[in-house]
Amino acid sequence: MTASTKLKASPVKPNEFTGFPEQGFRFLRQLKLNNDRDWFRERKADYDQFVQRPMEALVLAAAAECRRRGLPLHAKERSPVMRVYRDIRFSKNKQPFKTHVAAEIRRDFVASCCMLYIHVAPEESFVAAGVWQPERPILRGWREAMVKQPARFEKMRRALTSKQLSLGGEHKLSTMPRGFQNYAQHPIGPWLKLTSFVTHRPLAPSLCTSPDLLPAVVDFAIAVKPLLEFGWHVEDSQKAVGTKKLREEDLW
Repeated sequence: MTASTKLKASPVKPNEFTGFPEQGFRFLRQLKLNNDRDWFRERKADYDQFVQRPMEALVLAAAAECRRRGLPLHAKERSPVMRVYRDIRFSKNKQPFKTHVAAEIRRDFVASCCMLYIHVAPEESFVAAGVWQPERPILRGWREAMVKQPARFEKMRRALTSKQLSLGGEHKLSTMPRGFQNYAQHPIGPWLKLTSFVTHRPLAPSLCTSPDLLPAVVDFAIAVKPLLEFGWHVEDSQKAVGTKKLREEDLW
């Protein structure tokens, strides 16, 4: 089907997810070999049907099931699936399209950056959770929460370990961050060097094409609940501090 013959699609329903179709993986592999606007434009309807729509159904269903099981997670209301178009303004790589499909599920999309992230690609698929390369105020908030409540952080970390998950150390400083040098010999010290607080689980290709992908994503979300809740605790604490400062300023 070409763009010229595209029909208006019906709204996506969460219960329609039955796994990613093989046509979706085939499209992404072909896109990697033909990453240009003309090729994509002629096949946009195929992308919508075999890539974007299955991901949207997965995200809506996963978010709904997470809420049913006590996790306040939501898909982005108007655009549940992340854009296929790359931001090439400051990149040496000028290829216009991503060759994967991804989506985020968050507590909210205004004041929360702690998330569940789903990434599907022919080469590698995975589901992840936490905060990746957050802005400085958020990163500092995590570190302050860790030194104020080290037992709470350690409990969260052990909960992940019990599920065969760990906080990745791919993004970290070589030295202690400014303001936290006194914790270099503290058990929390190595974790303060992290610049991302993320854990992930790989998704096999056979799982991605199966209806079982949905419960696998939800089970992961339940497993990382302690990490998400720690992140929300950090965000809520920062909101409270910001509100307190605002009220103090209003007195003058």
